[in-house]
Amino acid sequence: MTDFLWQDRDKKEYVYPFNPRPECLDMIQRPPTVALDIGCGSGGVGHALRQRFPDCQLWGCEFNATAAQVAREHFDQVVEQDVETVDFAALGLTRPFDLVCLFDVLEHLVNPWQLLSGLKRIVAPDAHVLVSLPNASNLPMLYDALRGHWRYTHWGLLDFTHLRFFTDFDARKMFYQTGFRVIDHRFSFPGPGRDIYERHQADAFPATLSLEGLTLQVQSAADLARLCAEQNLYVLSPHHGEFRDAAEQEMASNAYPPTYAYGG
Repeated sequence: MTDFLWQDRDKKEYVYPFNPRPECLDMIQRPPTVALDIGCGSGGVGHALRQRFPDCQLWGCEFNATAAQVAREHFDQVVEQDVETVDFAALGLTRPFDLVCLFDVLEHLVNPWQLLSGLKRIVAPDAHVLVSLPNASNLPMLYDALRGHWRYTHWGLLDFTHLRFFTDFDARKMFYQTGFRVIDHRFSFPGPGRDIYERHQADAFPATLSLEGLTLQVQSAADLARLCAEQNLYVLSPHHGEFRDAAEQEMASNAYPPTYAYGG
């Protein structure tokens, strides 16, 4: 008899693929000199960074011992502990990180806000932080929820170990409140939302979108992308409490739009 997902998960040594994440690394705006990949898995990103930037000092942080052992083939050093407690100087780090990668990590944490806030102690004042987050406003996933169900999986939007869910707006609030501004944002469409996006991106907006009995009016091409994307990809940099405009200041505040769940 096949085990249920919740029984099977702990029996697997490591479930995530060796993934160099080119869609994320293509957002790098300058060559890094010392980089940290948090949740580095088996080292796919380290392998890709080594090929792109052979002179960069590469550090990884990974809880899973099996994955960490493989990752050591691609990083100068891999730490198997909570990044918030690591004494990097004691381990030989002589310069702050100018690149940090957080690829599908924050949604697994009880308090991702705390991790982001703590990063400021180990990054350069102008460091870049690359983030990928599953998109909680993904239309295929919301469609399943509206039908009354969704299904947890080993990885993806409904990874069995996800603890937090972020729309683009809520992700930005988290970044600005913890000390980072967004300097680039892109969508990624690896899942079924790609077909929807490609069918309707050339429509005249507002457009009516139909999905197996669900009818939705989409106001703009940007809204269509937001609904179809499976991942939101970001480049962040510390803002040091200095805001460029009122919009950034609003993002860093505790102000939120009204919501149906709580009525305001």
